[in-house]
Amino acid sequence: MNTLVNNLRAWREKHLLSQEKAAKMLGVSRAYLNQIENGRKPGPDFVNTFNRLRGEHQKPQSDTSKVNEDEGIYGPRSLLKQRRNQLGYSLKDIASLTGYQASAIRNVEEGHTRASERLLIKLAQVLDLPVDALMGGSDSPKLTGYGYTFGAETQVSTAPGINARTIPLISWAQAGELQAWEDIYEHEGIVAYNSKDPRAVAITIRGDSMEPEYRDGTIAIIYPGFQAKHGDLVIARLADGSVLFKRLQINGNQYTFVSLNPVYPPIVIDKSKVEKIAPVGATQRTEL
Repeated sequence: MNTLVNNLRAWREKHLLSQEKAAKMLGVSRAYLNQIENGRKPGPDFVNTFNRLRGEHQKPQSDTSKVNEDEGIYGPRSLLKQRRNQLGYSLKDIASLTGYQASAIRNVEEGHTRASERLLIKLAQVLDLPVDALMGGSDSPKLTGYGYTFGAETQVSTAPGINARTIPLISWAQAGELQAWEDIYEHEGIVAYNSKDPRAVAITIRGDSMEPEYRDGTIAIIYPGFQAKHGDLVIARLADGSVLFKRLQINGNQYTFVSLNPVYPPIVIDKSKVEKIAPVGATQRTEL
């Protein structure tokens, strides 16, 4: 086990910190912190933030990586809002310093939109925060495989009226493990076109229950911020952790999940046994 992991675990044990609380203080997700404690190599900004916390654990006002647990969120939004308040800046002040509209910064802080890479770099400079702390976490995870950050301008040309942006791409297994599909740190990404939900997530479909129209490996782009309606294609996670990609029928207090492949019978389940459900806004085929 390397020195950083030993120091990280010793620090958490000394201050009686769970992984969740420690992750909040470090400005990352719990999943990312868990990966580091299990051998993943952290970025330099994470190391710097951790070393600063170890030396300044008792400085509540100047510790920029702590977040307010009462906000119920963590990651870039909490860091931005808390640091701005610590420095006594209003949204108008930050707008003046960065050249962006106050409404755009408010939307990022409140989670209505993902921040662009350019805006996050500006905010990091103005608020004296590590850039990696803002580009990683639950709002704008780094794009590991393709070289840009979620929210950054995509390196593709589009026709007038068509918008393109990168969104997180998670596996079928990850869809069942994540606490929330929009709470994602450092996954690969794909380019989505004219996505209507700023928190859109792509999931790689597994299985043949929706063939022939939707084959194994199809990418479904889901809208966690939208309410699923009767007749929608949906991704649903059940209380037992299983994940479904089906056509939804709503019947009172029950959901019926219908497959396109006639081999698979409909699944009828009480709404109380469905943890999360989101409509599919678009699909993309993957080719060998």
